[in-house]
Amino acid sequence: MFSPAKAISITLLGFGASCSSSVFTDYPEDAWFALDAFEHGEFQSAAQEFQLLNGTLDSNEFLAYAESGMAYHVGGDLEAATNEWLKAVRVLDDFGDRPTISGRSLSEGALSMLINDKTIPYDGEGFEAVLLHGFLAWDFLRLNKLDDALVEVKRGYEFELFEEERFGTTYGMNRFARFVAALAQDIDGQYDDARIDLESLAKEIPDHPTVQYSLARIERLQSRERAAEREVAEIVVVFERGRMPQKVAHELRYSTNRSIGKFSVPDFGMPAFAAASVSVKVGDRGLGTTTLIEDVLAVGKSNLNDRIGWATTKSVARSVAKTVIVDEVSEAAKEKHGKWAGILVGITGTLLNEYTERADLRSWLTLPTEIQVLRAAVTAGKHRVILTSGSAGQKLDLGIHSFQAGKPVLIGVREIGGRLYAEPNAHGETRP
Repeated sequence: MFSPAKAISITLLGFGASCSSSVFTDYPEDAWFALDAFEHGEFQSAAQEFQLLNGTLDSNEFLAYAESGMAYHVGGDLEAATNEWLKAVRVLDDFGDRPTISGRSLSEGALSMLINDKTIPYDGEGFEAVLLHGFLAWDFLRLNKLDDALVEVKRGYEFELFEEERFGTTYGMNRFARFVAALAQDIDGQYDDARIDLESLAKEIPDHPTVQYSLARIERLQSRERAAEREVAEIVVVFERGRMPQKVAHELRYSTNRSIGKFSVPDFGMPAFAAASVSVKVGDRGLGTTTLIEDVLAVGKSNLNDRIGWATTKSVARSVAKTVIVDEVSEAAKEKHGKWAGILVGITGTLLNEYTERADLRSWLTLPTEIQVLRAAVTAGKHRVILTSGSAGQKLDLGIHSFQAGKPVLIGVREIGGRLYAEPNAHGETRP
């Protein structure tokens, strides 16, 4: 039986939940302290803050591991980064048998229909999962763990097929992951497999200098020039540009006889300014600038656009259902308890709809907006490596590296908030 006291109790429960549950708050707000530390280069603190973001019912478990792994990755603690990212992979593996449409579950449970999609554990967008395997392979290569890198390459291929067959997506193996796959296969002597990946990249980005260099190298390794090519020393630089923008909610409110309803769907906001590229100098020789290989933000927007229809339909259905129930209960309360009881129920229902109908703004926020690469031959020996941001002109001296044939020096560099960060001790002796 309805009573005004019950309506007030429901309202208080709604407000109480909103203060204590990530179901009623937005992920960018929950992650604010961690993101602030990340933006200021406090990567250890950022990783620890991200690890606390599992959320209600472990709904953000994947993000907690993915974000903390990226903080360690940018901070140069590659062992910690790979450990966190492997935990994120295990979370994704647990979602392997979920029936889905456009990357989302068909049987999402009663809570998602009553409250919002944030009650559902976040299982990662397709492009995020492929990038996860790509970053794992890249860091394993930098840790000189070739076998582990090749495992992640294989898992990346498997996930590509999984995405295409299950969701009908066309993103597949993104270009960065394919580039890392070719690099790992080259180092391992799997030249035929490396050629397949590089030829695929060459079709998509035919004038990319690093792709053309890598393909020409494979051709030489499979020709009479193989002995000379095996004596070549190399440098590979991966530049992670900027940070993915937070998602924002597009909302539309509407009025019924006794309450106000709301639809809410997600979209990506505007990214912050980031350096355009990084130029690389080894010794006295300038090797050029990094070149775009993966537009992460563009892929993320395409991924979101592919499922926005489903998200909108679900939000509308859920909101309308709530307002219908509120109007019916409000009318019943008016008939039984009078005008003010009906008004109170309408207000209560409006408040609950306002606080529960929220777009799911979760995404992997510490991903870069772009990934650029440079790969070039270097004279064997010890040389100083200097990176310079293309727009701000900031220089980063990575010290002296030992360049050896068959052991490419692998350098990861990230731009955040106008500053460059790099892990300088990959595959070779380094000293300031």
